[in-house]
Amino acid sequence: MALPLAGYRVLELAHLVAGPVCGMLLADLGADVVKVEAPAGGDLARTVYDPLLGGDSAVFHTVNRNKRSVALDLAHPEGRAAFARLAAGADVVVEAYRGGVAERLGIDHAALARVNPRLVYCSLSAFGPDGPWRDKPGLDMLVQALSGLMAVTGEPGGGPVLCGAPVLDTLGAFQAATGVLTALLHRERTGEGQRVDVSLLGGALLAHAARLSVFFVTGEEPGRQGSAHPYLVPFQAFAAQDGWIYVAAWVDRLWEPFCAALERPALAADPRFAARADRLRHREALVAEVAPVFRERTVRDWMARLEKHDVLCAPVNTYRDLADDPVVRASGLLVPQEHPRAGRLTTLATPIRFSRTPGGIREPAPALGEHTEAVLREAGLGPEEIQRLRAAGIVR
Repeated sequence: MALPLAGYRVLELAHLVAGPVCGMLLADLGADVVKVEAPAGGDLARTVYDPLLGGDSAVFHTVNRNKRSVALDLAHPEGRAAFARLAAGADVVVEAYRGGVAERLGIDHAALARVNPRLVYCSLSAFGPDGPWRDKPGLDMLVQALSGLMAVTGEPGGGPVLCGAPVLDTLGAFQAATGVLTALLHRERTGEGQRVDVSLLGGALLAHAARLSVFFVTGEEPGRQGSAHPYLVPFQAFAAQDGWIYVAAWVDRLWEPFCAALERPALAADPRFAARADRLRHREALVAEVAPVFRERTVRDWMARLEKHDVLCAPVNTYRDLADDPVVRASGLLVPQEHPRAGRLTTLATPIRFSRTPGGIREPAPALGEHTEAVLREAGLGPEEIQRLRAAGIVR
């Protein structure tokens, strides 16, 4: 059965995580994603992360599956000319270079639109195409700092804390993929290509929407609350006998069931905790009452008791816990993959599912330049032309 994006070709000019995850999502759903890399070393993600498996990092193997690799020197005029021929037959370019690089190379949207007016050109940057930082190189953690995310992450009274995973890279990738698909839908209706701009900063501010909307009304900083919610109590992780459990008794109707699960009916009758506003006002007193109770039982015991009373809860899993968690197992999102160079590895399934045209992992991440000759031939370059580029070190 044809995959949803079968027949669409995407040229990926990106490295590390954000841009490649966008390409991965499109490739998982059937697009022919051609990863264009520098001949000398390629994507930094191949070697900048440990551990290395078969010469490339585990990160690279995960976010570059289902793609083909072309090693092409875009700093050379002949390399740029070859890329323009690739772009002439492509549907999409995903570009995640530092601001101004694509323009200096002459492979920006304006240049490529003259070659292919139907091209959808998606630029994914850290800080956006305008403003004083448009040309500044950016990483996930810099945007976490700039956007205010670090300011609300960490323990009360402590310093700012980096989120434990590059969530803004991933959110940026989903924004880019959404923009590409929307622009393709527009093109199907009108025949028009266009430029799509998304930034990690835009995704970070959107992620703040539930907090910023309150701040813009009250002017009060939510501050750092650790695992707790700034406006709801109890809504946080508690230490149990053998681990941690997250509990969200987030509406008034759950307060009494929560107290029943803890076998502390007196708390339900305590006027300090009668309503949401009361519990928020007396947060410290409530946590002081509840925290010692959770240490009396195991996470599994508390899960059973809280679920029996319909109180929202979840174990705070470590990475090691994930493979054995019944919810994670049932999701089918952790899957094994055989790789010709890396061997057997556990990776992530595509998170988007379709009832009729499911995507999935079809091919391993490519070796640097593995598909250079095949892709250039598809673009109309002849054997002698390719050999000349190879001899000059422009392709690998």
